[in-house]
Amino acid sequence: MDIDWSIKAGILLVLILGSAFFSGSEVALFSLDKKKFEKNFKSNRIISRYILSLINFPRRLLVTILIGNTSANVAASIVAVFLAFDAAIYFSIAPEIALTVQIVILTVLVLVFGELFPKIAATKNPYLFSKIIAVPMYYFNILIYPAAELISEFIKLLISKIKIDNSKSAISREEIPHLTTISHQKGALEEEEHNLISGLVSFASVTVEEIMTPRVDIIAVPADVSYDDLMNIITHSGHSRIPLFKDDLDEVVGIIYAKDLLPFSRNPELRTHLSLKKISRKALFVPETKLISELLKEFQDKKMHLAIVVDEYGGTAGLVTLEDIIEEVVGEIWDEYDKEEDQLGLVETNKWLALGKIPIDELNMIIGTSIKNEDEDFDTLGGFVLNHAGIIPSENYQFIHDGYKYIVKEIHKKRVKKILIEKLV
Repeated sequence: MDIDWSIKAGILLVLILGSAFFSGSEVALFSLDKKKFEKNFKSNRIISRYILSLINFPRRLLVTILIGNTSANVAASIVAVFLAFDAAIYFSIAPEIALTVQIVILTVLVLVFGELFPKIAATKNPYLFSKIIAVPMYYFNILIYPAAELISEFIKLLISKIKIDNSKSAISREEIPHLTTISHQKGALEEEEHNLISGLVSFASVTVEEIMTPRVDIIAVPADVSYDDLMNIITHSGHSRIPLFKDDLDEVVGIIYAKDLLPFSRNPELRTHLSLKKISRKALFVPETKLISELLKEFQDKKMHLAIVVDEYGGTAGLVTLEDIIEEVVGEIWDEYDKEEDQLGLVETNKWLALGKIPIDELNMIIGTSIKNEDEDFDTLGGFVLNHAGIIPSENYQFIHDGYKYIVKEIHKKRVKKILIEKLV
């Protein structure tokens, strides 16, 4: 009796361990990140091959794990019933009471030691858990391969018969930015991946006005500019394409390409007959409200890299380039001519020096200001200062707003260039 009891108890223990093995294996193997796989298994190529042979066939692996786990739990239930009857006879209690106690105890054992504990352990370190279970799982997979493959194909056939409505996405466009932010915070996405996905999601709704270089920052030349002055502007600006205007920027007549000026660089005689308007390329004009996704397609179709942005009255509002559109998706692109200047820098504790062009939303997020611009006609810190002053402020103009002091440090061409921000504690 005692020997028979101990054998059954031992078998039950092995079956619960088997349930734990399969439960943990499911979480560990399906949690592996293939991008980090090489890094975690480069020291053990044999284990790596075992694991790859399993995770490369996820449907069959899942079926194998479910067969193993279900078999272990069913077998454990059968053995537990026999133990319950043995206990009823040994302790002279009613079989119904023994079976009830057996159900409660087995449920707790399977739930805690067969499900929760191994799954938590596998979640905390899926790579270590995978290394431990790789070899036995590999051979178990081979052992029941015919049954697993048969069930896998049967499931595949059933799924193919089910009509799935693809018209509705399980995740809406609005939810993607939130999900990527959570994934980034949890470490599932790198900083670059998070920024790229966010850029791609917002790409379809961004207008030209949001990314253009404003009119006051456009480097352009009049049609009667001299060759030497033009070359000097191109050299110092680093731009290979310069807008050409007649009387002012509202009358852009073309775009000068630096490469079109090369034939004149070594032939002074040709320069005397040079007509910039004749060698200029046709300018592309687009409205402020045009989506950058549409403009990108237009750039591709017309093989152009630059467009002049016009406002509702037909005046020049700004300039947008192919690089501006690409940067909206992948982030800032720096070339040999770009000079990096931080839009916001910490001067000392609770003091920042900010550029006037920093977006209000970005400023609010970084230093905790609460500037509201939903109902106002400004998007940048410079616009906020101008809106508050009501005039073009002078340097050292200052004011307090919601616990922060703003001091104008630099004015350039009637624009608020730099502002010192101090948090009042």
